[in-house]
Amino acid sequence: MDFKKLNLLLISCSGASNTGCYADRAVRELAESGQAEMVCLPKVAIGDQKLIEKLQTSDKQIVVVDGCPLNCAQKIMNDHGLKDFIHINVTQFGIKKGETPLTPEKLQQVIDFIKSIHSATHIS
Repeated sequence: MDFKKLNLLLISCSGASNTGCYADRAVRELAESGQAEMVCLPKVAIGDQKLIEKLQTSDKQIVVVDGCPLNCAQKIMNDHGLKDFIHINVTQFGIKKGETPLTPEKLQQVIDFIKSIHSATHIS
């Protein structure tokens, strides 16, 4: 597995459904491996100004990963004036809410896509 440090701040849905689990697990795996930094979505939701300022001024690419078409994470970000981020939804990988069980292969698809965002936005 490639453990290259990614210039990404990751924020994920952690909803109760299988799709929320996919979003959360993908982001956590990248953060726990040291490849990216995970940001606490609930702190954004409660209006934590220190965190919101960090997100507004960061030189890292922010990636918001939602689990279902409600796009709660994206809405929370937008509600707090944060709009400069890449948004993905795990349903774009054929993951269906309430149907697709969590598998290592499907999870890796999501992780690889997030890594590709770094590659596409990284300036050497």
